[in-house]
Amino acid sequence: MADQEPDDGLPPQEWLARFQGSAEEKIRNQLSSEEDSGALHDLILEHREDGVWASATFTMNAVPQVTFIRSQRIMPDLSSGWDPEFAAMLFETHLIEWFHVDAKRRAPDSSGVVRN
Repeated sequence: MADQEPDDGLPPQEWLARFQGSAEEKIRNQLSSEEDSGALHDLILEHREDGVWASATFTMNAVPQVTFIRSQRIMPDLSSGWDPEFAAMLFETHLIEWFHVDAKRRAPDSSGVVRN
């Protein structure tokens, strides 16, 4: 699936590399500026049968001892219509919205993790 050509004409691996670099920067900046203050620990890209997924692992000071993991399919979902920088901004926006609307209100599993 990662071989699917993004609509902007970039080779898939270049699109993914630009997405990851931009998303990491945007998420780190946003988490550090949030009132709840937090930190991105990892952003990995996973190649699955149904596409490429981005999974962000982060913590927030407002919810101590809890780790949050949010995953979203980015290829082809975001790559089919957006350049990598805009797609990274959408991913970051969805992550922050998920934290504030849902994740921080949920109880973590036995390992201290909340996942979407």
